[in-house]
Amino acid sequence: MASRPDDYALRKLLEIQITMIDTDIEARCQGSVHDLPQLYTRPSSASLLLTLEQLKVKPTAWDVVEEASQYDEASLPRYLTSIVASSLAWIEEDSVREQIWEAASSRLSERSGRSGTTCGSLMLSQHAETDRLPTAIPSMSRTFIIPTSMADSDVSITLREPSLTADNLGHKTWLASYLLAKRLPSLVSYLPDLLESSGQVIELGAGTGLVGLAVAAMFDLHVHLTDLPAIVPNLLANVTANAENITKRSTTRVGEFDWSNVRQGHIENARDCGLVLAADPLYSPQHPAWLVAAIDHVLKRDVAARVVIELPLREAYAPEINELKSRIEGLGLAILVEGTEWGSEDWEDAHCGNERTEVECWWAVWRWAPSSRFLTQDDAINTSQSGYAKASSLQS
Repeated sequence: MASRPDDYALRKLLEIQITMIDTDIEARCQGSVHDLPQLYTRPSSASLLLTLEQLKVKPTAWDVVEEASQYDEASLPRYLTSIVASSLAWIEEDSVREQIWEAASSRLSERSGRSGTTCGSLMLSQHAETDRLPTAIPSMSRTFIIPTSMADSDVSITLREPSLTADNLGHKTWLASYLLAKRLPSLVSYLPDLLESSGQVIELGAGTGLVGLAVAAMFDLHVHLTDLPAIVPNLLANVTANAENITKRSTTRVGEFDWSNVRQGHIENARDCGLVLAADPLYSPQHPAWLVAAIDHVLKRDVAARVVIELPLREAYAPEINELKSRIEGLGLAILVEGTEWGSEDWEDAHCGNERTEVECWWAVWRWAPSSRFLTQDDAINTSQSGYAKASSLQS
């Protein structure tokens, strides 16, 4: 009985030692901002620039484990803001001071989230007198690895994403686009006639171009990537930059297409597209009607024609999603196969202390229903039978 206090004390001592070791490891893995050059010491311009270069945030990418930050991210915005707000009076050259302010401002922007409403932007109100603080992540390039069963290796697509604003949401690569690009190989069995004939493909609301470029890289098809005029310049730049990924028999082109006025769009191949693609296309109450009008304008009146859509099941957009399905059915299309999948949206940055949001996405392949007016009796029979067989085989 007398040995129990000693045993207890030994266990407590071991627990304290283990805690101290864990704390020491954590401290070494995540340094304090106080270890960085402090302004009151008047650090050299070289040391500040080197530090700011080391604090650069790498663009995030799906399916890639991000490296842990070397420093406490919660404290870095205040440190960076202090540099931006400082006169840096001990540094003589104006151009060098500007370089330091610009670098610190960029590091702060990288931690401000895609919308510019988190992390670093919280410091803005404290230094409203300075105009050196941007409010959203600056332009960046990200590489997406798209697996394919039809190529010798995975497809690597690098996309430029300009700084995001509320009226230019197409400048971001959204989760639904990434998931749809990865799903393409599994949809081959539902697009046999199109793939055999090197048919026409159009992507509506292509954004940064990930889905359309993935199609052109995997299959021998003629792909037309379209979006609004403000999005097209960056879309064209991305298509040009990824030209080496496109198969020798594929062609790509970029054009403007405003769904709200489809007859004035720059669409030469009206009702000539065997495949219509759209990823995450709903952002306003008008979009279901506009999108279906665009589909009606470009989709080929042929038994083999297909529409492939993937979108996130956002609760706020449930009425628009239901309206979209109803309007597509009203156009004379029916679902050939559909499903849901989950993914992590990277709208906010992990460097802001935010976890990526898990989002459920719905995808569907549509084809002309057997009751469509333009189908012959034989086409209607074939469409009904093939649709039933393919849907059944997926479920089994």
